Amino acid sequence: MSGEELSARLAGSEVPSLMAKLGFSADFVAKNVMSSAAPVTVAQIAMLWMGMPNKHDRKRTRDMLESLAGAGLLKRLDPDTYGVL
Repeated sequence: MSGEELSARLAGSEVPSLMAKLGFSADFVAKNVMSSAAPVTVAQIAMLWMGMPNKHDRKRTRDMLESLAGAGLLKRLDPDTYGVL
């Protein structure tokens, strides 16, 4: 999935503005979250995003993943793991 495809799927929702507020680009999320064949974890995505994430970076990552789950694009598998639907 590309950033444009993700943006199109999220059009009309509040998720794109939340992602921007949290500091995530559609391209980053499309490449590192939505294009993953395996489940992704909060720690994994935070590490790709910030290198050495602190607790605030992990919280923002979780918020972004939860927003995608709320939009029906991800499924929470456990508190820190999400799978692409």
